[in-house]
Amino acid sequence: MSMSMEPYQFFTDAPTATDRDTVMKWFRRRKVQVAALDDNYTPKSGFDRDAMSALRNKLNSCENGIATDRLTPADAVTGFQKWLADGSDHGAWDAYVADQTAKDTTERKRQEEAAALKRVSDAKEAARRTAMNICGRHSGGLLSNRPGDNPVGRVVCGLAVIGSPGVTFEGYSGQDMHQHPTSDLIRQLVRGITQSEKWPPEACAEVDALKRWLNSPGVNVASIEQIPRDTLVFHARVWHPGGRWGGKQTSPGWQDRGACVYCQNWIGRIGAISA
Repeated sequence: MSMSMEPYQFFTDAPTATDRDTVMKWFRRRKVQVAALDDNYTPKSGFDRDAMSALRNKLNSCENGIATDRLTPADAVTGFQKWLADGSDHGAWDAYVADQTAKDTTERKRQEEAAALKRVSDAKEAARRTAMNICGRHSGGLLSNRPGDNPVGRVVCGLAVIGSPGVTFEGYSGQDMHQHPTSDLIRQLVRGITQSEKWPPEACAEVDALKRWLNSPGVNVASIEQIPRDTLVFHARVWHPGGRWGGKQTSPGWQDRGACVYCQNWIGRIGAISA
């Protein structure tokens, strides 16, 4: 049977608790970390190897004393602290703590960065899943009904909030399907964007999703500057009606779609992500 590796252990001071398991684990973890220093000693290590070996043996003795009931947990901690106070470690404990603190700082930063990346990854997946759910509900597609124009496939969008699992919003292209009217904030957001498509910038699915987020409980955003950067993730899909496309006969279906030139502009402006 394979045993899972214990998570990284940050340095902690000697426990004030007196239960056997807690104190034994503390001595064992310190022993393992001190042993790593001892085993990897070089002349440039900056500590006395004999002193580090003595510290390793002392930690091992305390752990074994508890395990064999020769020492109570409280006596083991008290005895070890007295041993340090008497200077019997010859500086090895301070050298170990300094080394472990530096390692802890590096590991803490690594864990924080990994957690931040996971929050972004989770939000991207949530936005994608939200868009896919819309497509699943409309497996036969969604077509626009722009006056005077042939029907074209609508765009749908999923919006997720980084660091807020389960908080997602839907969006649909075409203002006839938007849940909220266009606000002054949205007008300011798309102001200056040259209309290069058959639809206006405020008609996009991403805009609908953004409006739903802006109007959701707990969101108090009155200006573009108040929209938190590195927080919103959009994922869009478009209905392809099929037929001749690029010189080939194609089948109808939903396809992933990057942000249009309109949305690329304002998504970048608010520091959001198009996934």
